[in-house]
Amino acid sequence: MTFRRVSSYSTDKPAQLERELAQLEENIAAEFSSARSEVIPRPPIVTFIATPTRNTIAILPGQQLSVDTTNAQGNVVFPALDPRNFGAIFFLIKRSALNNLQTSCQDPSVLCNGAAFPVLMSSGAVVFLCESSGYYRR
Repeated sequence: MTFRRVSSYSTDKPAQLERELAQLEENIAAEFSSARSEVIPRPPIVTFIATPTRNTIAILPGQQLSVDTTNAQGNVVFPALDPRNFGAIFFLIKRSALNNLQTSCQDPSVLCNGAAFPVLMSSGAVVFLCESSGYYRR
């Protein structure tokens, strides 16, 4: 336990006390990091490799979708707006800078940030949020 030594510090030796307090701060940071990793849910990672004949996949709330566009352009389809998804976060990872990754919604009238869904050209992670008025790219 991090706090077991709280009452046993060398208050009469400033140099040693400084080291002990630095160690306590590191221990507290490690404990909070450990607790955070146990409490915060981590969505499962779903991997998809786009090919010329198989290039479209649906993204679901509560998952991290990792798409490899090395061989072909990919298409990611978001679910139509549904009250059960309002407030849901969608994690999308584009693993390759080759080829584009087109995003869209099952319902073509739904917008992303008030405009058409984006085409992702570079690799990286993108987070989308579903709200009653549409999707929002963070």
